[in-house]
Amino acid sequence: MTQEYKGIIFDMDGVLVDSEAFYYQRRKAFLKEYDLSIEQIPVSLFIGADMRSLWEIILESNDTAYDEAYLSERYHQYKAEHPIDYRGLIDPDAKRVLQFFKRKGYKIGLASSSTMNVIQEVLKVGQLTSYFDAIISGTQFKKSKPSPEIYEYTAQELGVDPKDCLAIEDSEKGIRSAYDAGTTVWALKDTRFGMDQQLADLKLNTLSDVCKKLQKRAKIG
Repeated sequence: MTQEYKGIIFDMDGVLVDSEAFYYQRRKAFLKEYDLSIEQIPVSLFIGADMRSLWEIILESNDTAYDEAYLSERYHQYKAEHPIDYRGLIDPDAKRVLQFFKRKGYKIGLASSSTMNVIQEVLKVGQLTSYFDAIISGTQFKKSKPSPEIYEYTAQELGVDPKDCLAIEDSEKGIRSAYDAGTTVWALKDTRFGMDQQLADLKLNTLSDVCKKLQKRAKIG
């Protein structure tokens, strides 16, 4: 088997499932109940980020007596009361793309900022779990994306050097995380959130373009 990469590491939200707009609106609605606004904060800062990295930004931009611990606990409850239905949000090409890489013998990893419960729910709904050799949540680390640790660790779990991995991302934080870990990064083009994707090595119009681009490069090689 000759190939440019040995491992493929996927982000989840915004790549395998179109969930980021829902997350943003849910956060916005929750904060409004506490008279907190995020209108003054660039939307791109929220995409691909877990709430641990956002509370400081939110509190600094609002005049409030609430603290992170209080809001974090309430938000955890709010999420449970306002779940997302992932069934209609899974990328229709996700399973075919993963099947392609599995057939080709690549090691396949998932590196997501979401909690493991959310990751497992998405993969179960999409019937995608069995395709992954490593499933990693950003909550396993002190800092999630844009820290490179999640990509370094996922590559390690796959038994592949990060430089031999291809990361499929979309958000600024995710692209930076993969880039700093030393992987090649291909990004699904952002047309909604104003994200800076210039660190990506290549832009993709659709998820299935990953397979097409790799096949084309293999023919050229």
